[in-house]
Amino acid sequence: MHPLLLVPLLFLPRALSQLTPALNEPPDNTLYLGAWLDTSTDTPTSFNARLGQSAPWFQFAQNIPLDPLDPDTGEGGIVNASQVWETGTDAGVYVTVYPAQGFGAITDQDVRAPNYVLAGRGVFLRFAPEMNGNWDVWGIQPTAFKAAWTQMHSIVKLSCPSCALVWSPNASPGYPYSITPDMVSNATDRAALDTDGDGAYTSADDAYAPYYPGDALVDWTGVSYYYKGVYPNSYNVAPGQGTVEAALTGYAQPGLEQEEAVQYTPFYQTYCLTKPCMFSESGAAWHWNSTSPPATYVPPTHTEVEQAWWRDGLTNTSLLTAYPRLKLLMIFEWQKVETDGGISTLRDFRITNDSQVLEAFKQDLQGVQGRYVWATEGLTQQVPAQVPMPMPVPARATPYRMPVGTSASLFWN
Repeated sequence: MHPLLLVPLLFLPRALSQLTPALNEPPDNTLYLGAWLDTSTDTPTSFNARLGQSAPWFQFAQNIPLDPLDPDTGEGGIVNASQVWETGTDAGVYVTVYPAQGFGAITDQDVRAPNYVLAGRGVFLRFAPEMNGNWDVWGIQPTAFKAAWTQMHSIVKLSCPSCALVWSPNASPGYPYSITPDMVSNATDRAALDTDGDGAYTSADDAYAPYYPGDALVDWTGVSYYYKGVYPNSYNVAPGQGTVEAALTGYAQPGLEQEEAVQYTPFYQTYCLTKPCMFSESGAAWHWNSTSPPATYVPPTHTEVEQAWWRDGLTNTSLLTAYPRLKLLMIFEWQKVETDGGISTLRDFRITNDSQVLEAFKQDLQGVQGRYVWATEGLTQQVPAQVPMPMPVPARATPYRMPVGTSASLFWN
């Protein structure tokens, strides 16, 4: 075990046990396991059946302003999480909101659009995630992001004070993700991102601070974090020990991915001690059309890749104990084509699809079964009572994130 693993315990606030629980926060020494499913081919009920457990959270996404609903394909419109109610559990809904036309396209009316909040159900709302990256239209704009967040917070909290707002950048390992100052058009933003003032963006710059809207405007914090192998991420490599922890400490150990250890911006110590935190989306990639690795390299099996990932995180008792403020682990149950360095591969992040991978995961999950809080079963499949309220109508549709085949209103209308 790397010595950094134990550091967080030494710096926990003295009154940590006396902190007021945040919205949707599970009891001390427990956490949630949630899933983001490709609902064009999967359902929460099927996921629960495969896993043999009832997940307490399911994630969906939508754009703001709303895309027109295509009645034939079900794409666009407002996310449909009626499948969550069909599980017959009290599972909550996690909605990721994409400002797909940029922050300038969001009006107060978009945020105030008439909606319904489902009474008796938990809600997470993750707005403009991975804003510290340059792969989305809302990225690397800290000034506009914080202004939009403040606008969204003021409106949502008036109409839905029980909605938990999740601030969720991309994890720092790899920062600044090839971003250079000339890519940032706004001079104020350009200077803000150069946190050490050396005129360049490097791993020494703070990957998070320029985007943080402040404790008063955030309920939970989180990061996106994926393992995809060795750049250009085109063949299968099992993640090494400490890979998952690096998202929390920022400490990336040497290995196949890099020759020397690098210290990126720590997340846990700054953003998790007074707020519960999460992996907002995460997983390890299995490349189905893997390119040829080095001649002397012996590739791992599908199970070995995924098992190395979850044993380093989801079922790692040492990590879960050392980071008690880590309260939700959201797995990305999708496969999608991605391209790095001009090479495209079909990457499968699922751990409940392949029977051998699934059985290995279920077996390892037994060792930490008591740490996870699962959804309560035996509820009726009817949608809970609806309370009309003005609520934001969030998110973004992309070929690889937006659940396809959704049409009916969930808790927005």
